[in-house]
Amino acid sequence: MSREDFDGGYHEWAKEQHQKRVADNPRRIEYAISKFEENGIKYELKNKETGHFHCWRKSDNKLFEFYAGTGKIKGIQHNRGINSMIKILVR
Repeated sequence: MSREDFDGGYHEWAKEQHQKRVADNPRRIEYAISKFEENGIKYELKNKETGHFHCWRKSDNKLFEFYAGTGKIKGIQHNRGINSMIKILVR
């Protein structure tokens, strides 16, 4: 039995899901930019493919890294998404 037979097509399904998420990155990047600007947050888009942003907290200018494609906030495990990022940055 080959690996492809064993996984029941899971790898193909996972590849399709990944492609859908990546295709949605431009929309997620635009939304993140609109939220940063709406809240007066200083930011830089570092990578258009992954939606990697550098953004700075208003109170102390501390750097945070945010990935719009996944919602990941680097260094923070339990909170994800642009709204969580905004809450951290406007403190």
